[in-house]
Amino acid sequence: MGRRLSWLWPASLKNRLFISILLFVLIPSAFLQTRSITKLETMMKDNISQQNTAQLAFLKNNIESLKFGVLGAMLQLERDPNLKDRLGRNGQESGEDRKLQIENTLLLVKQRLMNAVVPVHITLLDKQGQVYNTLEEGLTVLPVRGSEILQQPGFSALVSSSESYLWNVHEPDYLLSSALPGTQLFSLFAKLQDTGGGTFAYLRISLDMKTWLNSITNGFQVKQTYYLLDGKGQPILMERNDRIAQQLHGMLAAFKQDSARYFTDPNGLFIYNGIYLPNMDWYLINRFPLEALSGNIEAMKRQVMVSLLVTGAIFVLIMYAIVSSTVRPLHNLQKKMSELVDKNLNVSIPERKYRGELLSLARAFNLMTGDIRKLIERLRMEERQKEAIRFQMLMSQMNPHFLLNTLNTIKWNARGHGDTGTSEICQNLGKLLESGLNSDADLVFLKEEIELIRAYVYIQSFRYDHRFTADYRIGEGLDYALIPKFSLQPLVENAIYHGLVHMKDGGRITILIIGTGDRLRVEIGDNGQGLEQGAAASGKRRRKGIGLSNLRERILLLYKGRGELYLLPLPQGTVAVLDIPLLNSSPYEEGDHHVENTSG
Repeated sequence: MGRRLSWLWPASLKNRLFISILLFVLIPSAFLQTRSITKLETMMKDNISQQNTAQLAFLKNNIESLKFGVLGAMLQLERDPNLKDRLGRNGQESGEDRKLQIENTLLLVKQRLMNAVVPVHITLLDKQGQVYNTLEEGLTVLPVRGSEILQQPGFSALVSSSESYLWNVHEPDYLLSSALPGTQLFSLFAKLQDTGGGTFAYLRISLDMKTWLNSITNGFQVKQTYYLLDGKGQPILMERNDRIAQQLHGMLAAFKQDSARYFTDPNGLFIYNGIYLPNMDWYLINRFPLEALSGNIEAMKRQVMVSLLVTGAIFVLIMYAIVSSTVRPLHNLQKKMSELVDKNLNVSIPERKYRGELLSLARAFNLMTGDIRKLIERLRMEERQKEAIRFQMLMSQMNPHFLLNTLNTIKWNARGHGDTGTSEICQNLGKLLESGLNSDADLVFLKEEIELIRAYVYIQSFRYDHRFTADYRIGEGLDYALIPKFSLQPLVENAIYHGLVHMKDGGRITILIIGTGDRLRVEIGDNGQGLEQGAAASGKRRRKGIGLSNLRERILLLYKGRGELYLLPLPQGTVAVLDIPLLNSSPYEEGDHHVENTSG
């Protein structure tokens, strides 16, 4: 696979730079431009969709208000006692007068509904087959007899139904010279019933939805096309020659669940938004022409791509010329660099042949070769020094072994002559020397450090004629806590030399070690002269003490700032506090490391 790809990737640096610019500059730029245009197009469509959705919601509220207004008009006529009374006077008064009065009543209702800017037509049919309507001049009613009207689908369905009213969409049964093509009427067919449930008339209130939609949407900024479909996807309001009914049918499920913002036609010319009217089981859909607001987006894309290609071609030619002028001196530089290996870095590049960045490169290369030669010489010298230090370390290890063997001899000699004090001193001093000889670790077990402190305190107590005592208080489970090697001895030494050395008797050193959470706290206190007098006495010394400062530096290196050492004054004496992380370790099988068992 790698070999196949190597054929695609040129070996020449010039060609690599050219392809890199193509892959990582021009192609990403084209992608970003296309992505920006697409994002702009999406934002425009989103904004248009939001506006269209708001307009559809406005229309939905108007349609539902109109529907409730028609129902209110039907109830008003049903409860009008004068209308029922006039319908019941058939033959008692002039037919023309009665018809005129009834149609005036219908006209009053029509005028209230016309406030919604919707053409309304009301037809009333009494039990005797007399027809009353609100049609203006220029309209011809077809048919004119009541028996024929009752045979129409809407009235026929009402008569055979047990419901008191129903809604229906139908073709108009009148001719109007100014009617819009494809006009559909949305009509309420109702039975006007008295209090006893008997039907005294049939009513039809028809709304011209197309004319209403055209009138109410004339104020919108961009001309749109609106469609009304019933719950089954059948067109209610649509041009007769419009062939997008099937396309709209595929959008209805998403509009009903309100799960789609909008749909775009395959050519990207229109946006479709829709809203579901649950009270009527209708779908109101509008089609918005994108060109009306954004122009031809595809043409804009093509124009941007052509501009990008022209700019990219010019950019490639310029970059190719620049790269060629840069690569040529690099080839010359490469030839000079190949000589360095054969001459063991004892060559330099002539700087007079280069300028600008290449001159800086030549100078840096000459400086690098010089530094490498110096580093090689330094490494050789350090290797010789390490060998000498190693030899000295091996020689220095002989002295502690000789001293331990000598202490062992003195101990047995003193014990043989009954001098137990000298024997104990030699044994405790041997423990201190043996600990420094046998362990290179920075951290040791707390129990081992305490044994060294006991040995050190014993020697110092013997030296100062037992003028002080030591009290050890160590928390449970801390024997194998890890503590820096020889960290407690400088603190005990500081308590003796700066606190207790001037006391004739009654001196006391308290060693308290506790573990709290993830911290180990060591407190070494004394009842000596205190910090101020101790500091004054220390100031008279010619050599400054280094025990505590050395220990502070070790703690800083070991725990990276998580450990600290400080001194606190007491009412009588001083306490040194060592606060470090608590690190517990598993015990190992310990051998016998007493001075008696040490061999040279």
